[in-house]
Amino acid sequence: MNKVYEFPLGALHTNCYILEGEDKKAVVIDPASSTEVLMFLQSKDLTLGTIILTHGHFDHFAGVPELKRQTGCEIIGAKGDEEMFKSAAKSWASFMPYTPFEPVYLDRGFEDGDEFTACGITFRAMGTPGHTAGCCLLFCEDVIFAGDTIFCGSIGRTDGYSASGGEMRRSLDKIAALDGEYRIYSGHGEHTTLSFEKEYNPYL
Repeated sequence: MNKVYEFPLGALHTNCYILEGEDKKAVVIDPASSTEVLMFLQSKDLTLGTIILTHGHFDHFAGVPELKRQTGCEIIGAKGDEEMFKSAAKSWASFMPYTPFEPVYLDRGFEDGDEFTACGITFRAMGTPGHTAGCCLLFCEDVIFAGDTIFCGSIGRTDGYSASGGEMRRSLDKIAALDGEYRIYSGHGEHTTLSFEKEYNPYL
């Protein structure tokens, strides 16, 4: 697939990913802030076409309202977390105290098994509830955008709104059963691969 640009943004250094799609339109995944995203897109002569949100925590969508105002882009997100996108309390907005909370409204939602296209790029969602009820992995060719389901050597916490340790266990079993090799781009920390996590991640 085309190059994936990565930016750790916001107070929690949330990984934002930018992919160049058709007609110089970009897909932005989990933007924690807007300024850096807009500056980068301008430097590459790209137009923001679509924002994709892996789940409903504020550090993954804090930049969305301003990006929507500036560009009129489409917003696609985890359908099971829609109420979290509209709630400061449920989305853990308190972890980013200097960023005013604004609700986000999805133009389209995805859930387990859905396939959708954004700016000419095709994604497939695999539901992985646990960190939140709506968490999904997003498959794009040989890459998985994992949100906060799985990290290099670790997993997402399960003590927030709609989280569940039992659901996380079942989601991890689904990940461990995946065939093939994928690069994993997580919501925080460094990149990894499926084979590495199968061998070394103690939670798998």
